Amino acid sequence: MSSDGVLEGKVVVLVGAGAIGPGWSNGRACAVTYARAGATVVCVDRQIDSAAETVRIITEEGGRALALEADATSEDDLTRVIDRTCSELDRIDVMHNNVGVGGSGGTPEDIPLELWRRELDQNLTSAYLGIRCVAPVMRRQGSGAITNTSSLLAVRFLRRPTTAYSTAKAAVEALTRACAASYGRDGIRVNCLRIGFSETPLVMQGLQALTEEQRQAQLAKSRAKVPLRQEHGDPFDVANAALYLASDAARHVTGVILSVDGGLSCAPL
Repeated sequence: MSSDGVLEGKVVVLVGAGAIGPGWSNGRACAVTYARAGATVVCVDRQIDSAAETVRIITEEGGRALALEADATSEDDLTRVIDRTCSELDRIDVMHNNVGVGGSGGTPEDIPLELWRRELDQNLTSAYLGIRCVAPVMRRQGSGAITNTSSLLAVRFLRRPTTAYSTAKAAVEALTRACAASYGRDGIRVNCLRIGFSETPLVMQGLQALTEEQRQAQLAKSRAKVPLRQEHGDPFDVANAALYLASDAARHVTGVILSVDGGLSCAPL
C-alpha cells in the first residue's frame, strides 16, 4: 500500500463505495485513495458484493477496510453503520456521502410523484441522514469532516430536463452550507464536491442502448465541451479532491462547493 500518510490513523465512512459495474466509480476511487493515504475505510453500499470488491482492492494493496451493507435512505441502516464503526474502530474522522442517482428526466409534468420522491430520497435524504447519524459522534470528538456529493447539473442545465436530479443536487449544496455554518462551533467541517462528467460505470450504463458508433460520437461531443484539455474527468480526479477536503490541509475550509469538472461550470453546455 503506497501511502503518503495524510490520513494515517483516521477512520473514513464512505457511503456509496461500490460500483454499478466493472471499473472505477467515483466512490470506489475515493475509497482506495483514502486507504492509500493511510485511513481505515468503512466501505458502505446497498450492494454488499460491490462494497466487498472495493475492500478486496484495498486489502490486496495492504490497506485496511471493512465492507458494510446499508440503504443510504434508511436511518436504521445508517445508524447501524455508525454504531458498528464506533464499536470496532472507536471513532469517525470523515463521513463521505457519495450516493447519487438520476434517471427520471423531464419537467414536473413528466415525472410521476413516486419517481420525484425516489430521486430526492437517494440524492438529498441520503446526505441528510449521513450527517444526522454521524454528527453526534463528531461532536463528542470535537472534530470531523463531512463531504457531500453534488453535480454540475445543480447549476447548469442540459437540453433534456433533469428536474428532479438537478433540484436534489442543488438542495445538497444548500444543505452543505447550512450545516457548515451550524456545526463549525463543534469543530466539524462540511464541504461538497460538485462533479462534472466522467466515464464511470454508471455513466456508461446510461449509454448501453446506443450502438458503439453512436456511443463514441456522443462521448466525443461531450468531451469537446470541456474547456480543460477537452476531456472528461477521471474518478481519481474526484478522489484527489475528496482527499484534500478530508485532510488537515483543509482544516480551515468549510461550506465550500468544490467543482471538479474541467471548467464546465463556466462554459456553454
